[in-house]
Amino acid sequence: MKNLKTLYLPADMTDQTTIKNDFINAIAKAIADFNMIDSEDAVLVAVSGGPDSVSLVLSLLALQKKHTIKIGIAHLNHRLRGEESIRDESFVKEFADKLNLPFFCEQKDVKAYAKKNRRSIEESGRMARYHFFKRIAKSHGYSKIATGHTKGDNAELVMMNLLRGSGPKGLSGIPPIRDKKYIRPLIQVSKNQILDFLKNENQDFVFDSSNRDMKYLRNKVRNQLIPHLQSEYNPEFIDALDRLSSILRQEEEFWEEKTEKAFHDCLVKTEPACIVLSKSLMKALHPALLNRVFRKAILKVKKNLKRISLVHINDMAEFCFNTSSGISLDLPGQIRIYKNKNTIIIKKEEGLLREIGKKEKKTRQRLQKKQGKES
Repeated sequence: MKNLKTLYLPADMTDQTTIKNDFINAIAKAIADFNMIDSEDAVLVAVSGGPDSVSLVLSLLALQKKHTIKIGIAHLNHRLRGEESIRDESFVKEFADKLNLPFFCEQKDVKAYAKKNRRSIEESGRMARYHFFKRIAKSHGYSKIATGHTKGDNAELVMMNLLRGSGPKGLSGIPPIRDKKYIRPLIQVSKNQILDFLKNENQDFVFDSSNRDMKYLRNKVRNQLIPHLQSEYNPEFIDALDRLSSILRQEEEFWEEKTEKAFHDCLVKTEPACIVLSKSLMKALHPALLNRVFRKAILKVKKNLKRISLVHINDMAEFCFNTSSGISLDLPGQIRIYKNKNTIIIKKEEGLLREIGKKEKKTRQRLQKKQGKES
């Protein structure tokens, strides 16, 4: 298939055309740099109605003129902002109709979902969106899902993760392409570039009032912290964070290759809910690589790393290599670590760890009592 590296538009001396060409060329460059799209791809664009997603649709349409890219629009109404949510849905539908693009829409009570599953509104909204986009893409033959994440969004995530004390992976930010399916063509452009482009095109968009709600950390970072750092310390602060995330993203790719090899070198046996590792080979690893192999093993059995912190990983190393006493170590998510002379066993238990521990204690006591009678 022909790659989109040939999509750059010709330069024009008029200011209006230059603004459009510069913006479209920036999107084409990002697509080419990260190999996001091939000709004949079908791209489902996630559209909220805000400036980012609206500009994304227009830029992809501009690129579509020279290549056979199928484009569709998907919108999920979270039902969080009453009439404003209805307004957004209507706007996106009219936008899709005006452009003669396929339109897919659903409503989801995200607040009720969050309460039922004991998750935050933000996390629940994200889960609902991606589940919807994935389902629509699969059922209607879309090979890629495009979201409107920008350079500013990436900087905000890096800053939030820095405040949380994240490691290199968290500071690597938003990947331009994920799972060879989710693409972020706007990841190298700023909000000002987007707004200038839309103004130049006389294109309307809607504003999400919740973006100004300071009860959300992201909004505080976006509207208060980053502007303060820009005005008082570095006007190019967003670009600086973007460079940092890019460097760390490359290093994470390198470390992932090393971790994968070390994990398989140390692997003794694997089962759906259990990983057995060589104790001697694990002990020989550099601490930085050891931590990553431990995390990878936990991910294999737990399916996620929620509530697993650096403290837990350090506890594992201490338990496995520096503590002679103790039979097992408990981690969040019903994960239990066992050790013996030769192996480290990472297992996801089916029952509550406390109850399993009581049963194991009773079994040991019975064996000790039996051995005492026999002697």
